[in-house]
Amino acid sequence: MSDAAPGREAAPAALAAIFLLCGILLGARSVTGTGRAIALASGCALLLAVAARRRERGPVALLASTLFWASLGFLEARSRIREPAEEARRAFRTLPSQRERSDRVEGVLTDFWSGSPPRVRGRMRAERVWTKGAWHPFPADIFIFLSGETPAERTADRGDRVTAAGHLSPEGISASERDLSLPWPVYRLSIKSAALLTREGPTLSSLMTLPNRWLHARMPRAGTAGPAFDRDVRGPLSALLLGRTADLERGMVARYRRGGLYHLLVVSGLHVALASGFAMLALRSLRVRGKPRDAVFLAVLLLFVLVGGGNPPAIRAGTVFGLHRAARLVERPIPNLQAIGLSALILFGAQPAEIYSIGSVLTFAAVCGIALFTAPIRARLPARPRELFSGLAAALAAQAATAPLLLWRFNLVSAGAWLTAPLAIPMLGGMIVLGSVLLLFFAVGLTPSPLVSLFAFGSRSMEFIVERTAGAAYLRPTPSLAAALAVSGLLLAAAFAPRRVRRAAVASAAVLFLILAVRRGPAGPERGFSLEALDVGQGDALLLRWNRHAVLVDGGGPFDLDQRDFGRTRLVPKLLDRGVTRLDAVVLTHPHPDHALGLFAVMEELPVGAFWRSRGDDEGGLFRDLDATAGRRGVPVRALSAGESVLWRDASLAVLHSGGARRKLDATNNQSLVLLFERDGRRALLTGDAGAATEGALLRDGRVPRADILKVGHHGSRGSTTPAFLVAVCPKAALLSCGRENRFGHPAPETLRTLVDARVPVFRTDLDSDFRIDLLPLATRLKSRGLY
Repeated sequence: MSDAAPGREAAPAALAAIFLLCGILLGARSVTGTGRAIALASGCALLLAVAARRRERGPVALLASTLFWASLGFLEARSRIREPAEEARRAFRTLPSQRERSDRVEGVLTDFWSGSPPRVRGRMRAERVWTKGAWHPFPADIFIFLSGETPAERTADRGDRVTAAGHLSPEGISASERDLSLPWPVYRLSIKSAALLTREGPTLSSLMTLPNRWLHARMPRAGTAGPAFDRDVRGPLSALLLGRTADLERGMVARYRRGGLYHLLVVSGLHVALASGFAMLALRSLRVRGKPRDAVFLAVLLLFVLVGGGNPPAIRAGTVFGLHRAARLVERPIPNLQAIGLSALILFGAQPAEIYSIGSVLTFAAVCGIALFTAPIRARLPARPRELFSGLAAALAAQAATAPLLLWRFNLVSAGAWLTAPLAIPMLGGMIVLGSVLLLFFAVGLTPSPLVSLFAFGSRSMEFIVERTAGAAYLRPTPSLAAALAVSGLLLAAAFAPRRVRRAAVASAAVLFLILAVRRGPAGPERGFSLEALDVGQGDALLLRWNRHAVLVDGGGPFDLDQRDFGRTRLVPKLLDRGVTRLDAVVLTHPHPDHALGLFAVMEELPVGAFWRSRGDDEGGLFRDLDATAGRRGVPVRALSAGESVLWRDASLAVLHSGGARRKLDATNNQSLVLLFERDGRRALLTGDAGAATEGALLRDGRVPRADILKVGHHGSRGSTTPAFLVAVCPKAALLSCGRENRFGHPAPETLRTLVDARVPVFRTDLDSDFRIDLLPLATRLKSRGLY
């Protein structure tokens, strides 16, 4: 786009796209107004027709145009978002209510599978559900979780129409309060085996992915060429050019994400821009000019997007670049912003729900940044080599435009990315070219060792750069959306304002961003402390805070031991929303997945002062693996013993129970840490999953203290929180952490009855989501995120 007209030229399509998006946002939330929107759109269309006939472009025509596009967006959202959402909700309410039912759903897979057997993930746009002996419309988004050893892509892949049988349930509440609530329901479907997933036939989308499928099938199969090939060639090549992440090594993904450079690893708009640049460079070198050059460029662009499997970021970027070049082909060149506006009208007109995708927002922010800021940045870089520094200028412009959004959505300040861009961007371009050649060899059945070795070297080199970048990437407290938008607004002012105020706008944007990047989040109570039960589903995660201190007790997690990214998506965002960017300690009460898995990401992503755990037996190797993670991050490990205490200047954590002899019933649970935290005369008793046996032993030894708050043991199961134990603790309130509609039936009615009989109010994460109690010297305050 660098040779297009300047970005500040008139771009009516960009203005139309803005009002279309505003109309979509309104229509997606509305419950009425369709008739009035139709009347408004019709009236505005008539005014525009009259204005066009008279060649008038005054304020009346501008107002009619904006109202036309806004009403069009409203109608689009009503018919494509709001009405299908209501239909899906009605259909789901007709399903049987039993916990272990089996549901049949038919729809189209909308993404490639991710993860690896025995647990892979996918996504489906459902169309109908089987209930009451017949198919009923069910237009809903569904996340698929497929178990079993059979590779899912052998059964069906992106774009295929499938029928799946499993357990259908509503998707849980979002991890972070910053997540914008969607105006449509999202569901998850758990499938026990690939045998329960049936491919019904192709769709237009699946036909478009045929080049991708064929090339992926022609690559050497996983495990046949050795682990080094799978890690350094197959995985990165599949992600870079084919948009498939299932073959990527988990550690590599974590390093790219920590450095804020995951977009370099998987097909994205940046890959499209680089591929377009190399295509144009090759055509210029071959002296291909004019319309033949533009036609070949469009063909290469289309092929690259198809090879990438129609990855949404690639489609969005490809549409922008393609429209811009197509306009030149028909001898009607358009400014950059006009191309971006037309692309937005096409893409959001076809898929209005994409407005809620952070990927879409980042893509358009990046291309707007490229259109508006590449030329000023390029003017400050050396003149030659032209293509290298033009690509670098575009990359820096995209980073500037997306930085405030990345900080708000992912809490990430990737300072190292700015420093490594001069090396990483050209290297990525070389990897794309080399990978394309390598795919061609694989396609004809050849495996050229020199090229394989060179690609593996490039992959390792990229990862080396990413590791250096990760050392200069920081997770910061969540800023307000208004502040992030203010930074973006100042950048826009720098692009469109009069020349005399542009530098001031850029400086103001930089200062505001720096303030957001270095500011400290809110602290805990100055006196007393707060205890918050974080909503992590069927598991425990308790956050203790006072002043600038924070201790995390347990980290939640699913019962699938391979899901060690749980903490990154579910727990770390909650901590950052609360301004916690460092933890004094992480505590694991016992080695069960629903308490332990979230701690892997916490220790990988955040600075942690110490890792404390019980002296019980290591079930499933979780103690061992977490000890190893702590060792890699330089975090001291300590097994706490009963009777010892951890002291701060003004607070203490006493260990009442840890490990001990294994009991016949709930052996690991009854080896849980039982902890008493105290500050300024207020107390909280944290019992892990300790059951009646441990409670009885503590009672016999006279080691049950009174406490203001009790964390109910073992998620409120019938085997914990005995009446005698509750009488001894005499809590003023209780926190209970469990998952909504969990398969264990927690909390047990007997336990709830015991708490009611003792007149102890109970606050539950399955009902209230995140729940915090501030225990101050003279007051107790409650705060719930709430579900309703």
